[in-house]
Amino acid sequence: MTRLLITSSKPEALAREIEAALGEPIPWVGLKGSGDPTADVWFCAGRPPDSKLEVPALRWIQSGWAGVDGWSARPEWRKDVVLTRTVGDFPTRIAEYVFGYLLAWELDVPKALRQMETRAWERWTPGTLAGKSLLVVGYGAIGAKLGSVGRTLGMHVEGIRRGPASPGWAEEGVFDAGALPGRLKCAEFVINLLPHTPATESFWNRDRFALMREGATFVNVSRGATVDEAALVEGLAKGRPARALLDVFREEPLPASHPLRTAKGVWVTPHVAGIGTVRPLAEDFAENWRRYRAGLPLRNVVDRARGY
Repeated sequence: MTRLLITSSKPEALAREIEAALGEPIPWVGLKGSGDPTADVWFCAGRPPDSKLEVPALRWIQSGWAGVDGWSARPEWRKDVVLTRTVGDFPTRIAEYVFGYLLAWELDVPKALRQMETRAWERWTPGTLAGKSLLVVGYGAIGAKLGSVGRTLGMHVEGIRRGPASPGWAEEGVFDAGALPGRLKCAEFVINLLPHTPATESFWNRDRFALMREGATFVNVSRGATVDEAALVEGLAKGRPARALLDVFREEPLPASHPLRTAKGVWVTPHVAGIGTVRPLAEDFAENWRRYRAGLPLRNVVDRARGY
């Protein structure tokens, strides 16, 4: 009989949400966070445990995160074990985060707040995102959501994804990686959604920042290690990019003395763009659990060679 191990900061509450989404009970084991040799499915909803779990019968792991770079060295992810990742409501949450802050910049919300504090009354003409160019680098499920919202706001949206773009992608302005240098020169807003793999370590380096359009805005909502932070500081001083919205960093919490804390044109948030919440996590796992029991292909399977 299939037995499911769940690890989470609040495993009992998450287990109840999953059962509510399914409308039936599940044979859980390890609700206290320890391993169980009988478990063949493991839903790791949070950070993987520090120590190895003894799960010799394991066949499938579902990670509660969209990024799975932390799994590459985990001994539980053996060659005969399938790893899936969670998408849930991350596309919507990250899109709301990105466009919320970009609109705050364009509308000059900080100026409005300052005027309210001082009771001043000085009119200005707010900016707009309509008609401006947006480049999404890492055009998967989250990137497609960002692209859709950007188009709704009247932006000119382009995307970059690994491998050849299909005719359908090309019609939407999505290109393969070889097109990146040319597209960087045109984009007013560049969104980084790349996963962290050996191929993307410090992907955003001096050369790529130098290719950006002067005055561009750079947004990182994926992985801090995909950015050479010293190169970003240098690029900001040169206006390529001129602004940066940063939610993820190599070291978290970001040290108070880090140069990005005081760099002009930088907004910093503490890794909040894609926080998972209980109900979407539960619904995402419940759907894959239905598929697992029915012998159907699981959603969001991680390619071991690619690392995502």
